[in-house]
Amino acid sequence: MKFLMTARPGTTNIKLKYGASLFQAAKEWIQTRLSDGTFDCHYVFIDLGGLTILNAESSEAVFEMILDYPLYPFFEWEVTALCDWQHGYDKNIEYFKKLAK
Repeated sequence: MKFLMTARPGTTNIKLKYGASLFQAAKEWIQTRLSDGTFDCHYVFIDLGGLTILNAESSEAVFEMILDYPLYPFFEWEVTALCDWQHGYDKNIEYFKKLAK
């Protein structure tokens, strides 16, 4: 399954002395998942935070993945299950054809 995962800065601040090492660990963590295909893409927002399209077997697997992220406690998370666009459009076409009868 594909999921859209977004993160926005939370209320817990990163202490300055740990910032560089935490972001370095997070960068390596993300690169590993981009390289192995777990993540299709990862982008950051200009105001911090970001989004990822990821592949996982279940929402529980996504939850476990987020907990493993080095910057996990410093962000607020939102995860949305995704559906292939063609499948979604085809199902809506069928639905409206059925309603129009």
